[in-house]
Amino acid sequence: MASCSRKAHKRNINGELIVSSSTNSEFKMNKPVCLIENRINNGRAQLVVNPESINILSKIHQPVVVVSIVGRYRTGKSYLMNRLAGAQKGFSLGSTIQAQTQGIWMWCVPHPNYEDRVLVLLDTEGLGDVEKGDTRNDSKIFTLAVLLSSALIYNGIGTICQDDLDKLKFVGELTELIKVKTDNIQDQEEAFSTYFPIFIWAVRDFMLELELNGEPISEDDYLNNALKLKTSESSSSKEEEYNDLRRRLRMYFGKRKCFVFETPTDSRRELKELEELPGERLSKKFLSQSALFCDYIFKNAEIKRVDITVDVTGHRLGELANLYTEALNSSNVACLEEVVVSLAEKENKMAVEEGTKLYEDRMKTIVLPTETLNQFLDLSTQYEEEARKVFLERSIKDTDEKFLNEFMEIVKRTRMEFSVMNEEKSREKCEALIKKHSAGLEKALAEGKFCVPGGHVTFKKNLKAIKQKYSSEREKGVKAEAVLQEYMTSKQTDEILIIQKDKDLSKEQRKKEEENTKKQIEEMNEKFQQMQEEHRRQILNKERENYERTIEQLKHKMEEERKRMNEKIEQVLREKEMDRELYRMQGCLAAAKANRQRQKKSGFFSKLFGF
Repeated sequence: MASCSRKAHKRNINGELIVSSSTNSEFKMNKPVCLIENRINNGRAQLVVNPESINILSKIHQPVVVVSIVGRYRTGKSYLMNRLAGAQKGFSLGSTIQAQTQGIWMWCVPHPNYEDRVLVLLDTEGLGDVEKGDTRNDSKIFTLAVLLSSALIYNGIGTICQDDLDKLKFVGELTELIKVKTDNIQDQEEAFSTYFPIFIWAVRDFMLELELNGEPISEDDYLNNALKLKTSESSSSKEEEYNDLRRRLRMYFGKRKCFVFETPTDSRRELKELEELPGERLSKKFLSQSALFCDYIFKNAEIKRVDITVDVTGHRLGELANLYTEALNSSNVACLEEVVVSLAEKENKMAVEEGTKLYEDRMKTIVLPTETLNQFLDLSTQYEEEARKVFLERSIKDTDEKFLNEFMEIVKRTRMEFSVMNEEKSREKCEALIKKHSAGLEKALAEGKFCVPGGHVTFKKNLKAIKQKYSSEREKGVKAEAVLQEYMTSKQTDEILIIQKDKDLSKEQRKKEEENTKKQIEEMNEKFQQMQEEHRRQILNKERENYERTIEQLKHKMEEERKRMNEKIEQVLREKEMDRELYRMQGCLAAAKANRQRQKKSGFFSKLFGF
């Protein structure tokens, strides 16, 4: 799981967020850009992903917290998003009856609470824009906002009323555009809550008292009461429609929150210039409510995830935007499981590429030849560990370990290539040294200077001197013994010939010297074979250690994913149980109230008619 490196944040007099410039200093985005453009061709809306925004997202390798806002057009959605960005200006507000935001606009800023996350704000075009005349387009924009976000804000005006809930009819249409992985509609709906964001209802220009039946209530109580189902003995189609939307909102969005905002200023003229207005000209209550709203989102909007366990980074968010938009444009149902599979395929290929490239780049830094095989293997193991970390961090849903095996195979092949290079470099150096130190001996052999009485003793002294000089050389590499062995073996024929021509030696001495020479060569060959066997053993041990380490890290990753999945499922179950309990209590209170009214009414008639 991502670390929770936290930091304090401050606000200026306008209530705007002050973000330290040192936080995520490598990443800077000064203004919003269009993420998904809404093009109208021949009266039909076509959603197009903006390559510039995808390029921006591709450079964000940290997990992202994505906050989207939806709502009727011209209701001040952009102003709230600017507050979250900690800026006075950014998303266009506008001051006329025309909708300003078309498609979905994106602004990526440092997260004010967590140094290891980036906050991605998505401002969507308003729902119900009469100039568009395309409700299907609204449905797609709403669906993208749901699918891409960690937190979804619905921005309403005045009160939570039926008209606002009617604007959220797209919630009821989600199953027409999205499925999880099963054809069973009920199972799909139940599963949505594990994939969907937290839901925040922002009620702007709220002028009423938060009271219910004469008792003060919280903002959350206000929302929950608005989502309460109607219960009557004889249900009608109108009542079923009324309940269906509320049931879906409660089912899909297990975690819900409500905020009410006073009007920021009483002046209509100042409302038109809101982004230019200093904090002291705004309502203190509005600023306080805005600060609470922002703080809640910063603390409660989690890292965006797909398939519960997979953290979405900037570049993954770009991939998701492409995949979801393509699915919705093609009029196909966006299957979350298929999107994860497509995302995993691309991510895992990139994981293999990045991991193996890192390993190769690190191996290129090794100064060849290494003095020993162990030095080479230790460095290779260190770099493989770094590369494997990169692979495991980026790879997702590699359930059959196809890409892990591909990564390991490429690393093994690359290691072998560098091992061969290491041996070749060592051989070149060692052969050059042998050639340098044996030049005098080779010249004497060519001139026949050892084929004289006492020549064998002289030859052995020269050969021993070559061996000593060669052995005293440093940094010869892994082929030092092999090259020496090969050279000494190559001189065996010359030595036997010299022995046979050395008249200072008796027949028995010649025979003994020949046997000693052959024995020495055999011993050297045996030693060389043992050394080769030891090298093979070292390589196999390192491979086994690396494999065991890989399996250990893979198990740890799978355990973390399993833990995260269980936590999410438990959270969803708790939310559903709390939701059921909340509305059960509401039902009990309503029934008790109705019963008291009946009793009161009954008592009234008893007194009136003398019952």
